[in-house]
Amino acid sequence: MTQGSFEVPVANCNEKYYNAQKTTYIKLDDFITYWKDYSEKGHPSDMPSLYLKDWHFPKDFPEANIYQVPQYFASDWLNEYLCGKTSINDDYRFVYMGPKGSCLMTPFHADVFTSFSWSANVCGCKRWLLFPPGQENNLRDKFGQLAYDATAPELHDSAMFPNYHKLCGQFEIIQKAGEVIFVPSGWHHQVWNLEDTISINHNWVNGCNIKTMWDSLQNNLLAVKKEVEDYRTIDGWEDHCQLMLRATYGMNYEEFYNFLHFIATRRLDYLGNNNPNIMFGEWKIGINHAIFDLVQLKNVLDLLL
Repeated sequence: MTQGSFEVPVANCNEKYYNAQKTTYIKLDDFITYWKDYSEKGHPSDMPSLYLKDWHFPKDFPEANIYQVPQYFASDWLNEYLCGKTSINDDYRFVYMGPKGSCLMTPFHADVFTSFSWSANVCGCKRWLLFPPGQENNLRDKFGQLAYDATAPELHDSAMFPNYHKLCGQFEIIQKAGEVIFVPSGWHHQVWNLEDTISINHNWVNGCNIKTMWDSLQNNLLAVKKEVEDYRTIDGWEDHCQLMLRATYGMNYEEFYNFLHFIATRRLDYLGNNNPNIMFGEWKIGINHAIFDLVQLKNVLDLLL
């Protein structure tokens, strides 16, 4: 199959779907045709604002090998695991493409698993708003729901958003072509295309934030248990909670253990046999790095087991 005939996920930024945007799949050629037409007409407001997002291009076309992961982001346990476990057939490596004004990469959010993320602009320009961990609580309404848009006028309604006046410490960044932005774990953010833009994004976890991921997993399980507390007496309640955790968080305790076990086995094999353990982009791990990874893995496994 050619890339042009491949069906890609496209979000309509004008149509809110729950706390995201309505997404459909269309052929890449059809999206490019729309993009050209939309841009040539001056990005009219009466046309839909479409954004190709969350396309797993490296997974769908592994032979293309169109880019190398920057050295600073090469220690990537998450994609090392997902790409190494062929039975899973998933990854967190994405391509985004969209015209000027395609409003949001995603609505106001923090990244999956409280992972790190990096985003590189191949071309175009983006505006980022980033909020340190904890500031997102000042963007919750009186019901505890997170705002869809961190710049919406209704945030000034103190009856609906009682803590908005406490908001502080956010950063605004203009990212140009050829620039890469790093988003730390737990930082909520929102993004706009200021120009026609193509970007590459990875979510990743390593020894520096695996404890953060574990904390997030525990907190999400507590939230699940709170929601179904009234059914605690039923048989298999804990197992049901793990199923719900998998559905809402994307991973449960068993899968988290399998993830850690996979990485630990590879590091031990490397140290035992001194075989090159190649990371993404052909970057090779060193002995000190492998030891650091194992120490962090042990610390979290001690908490899990």
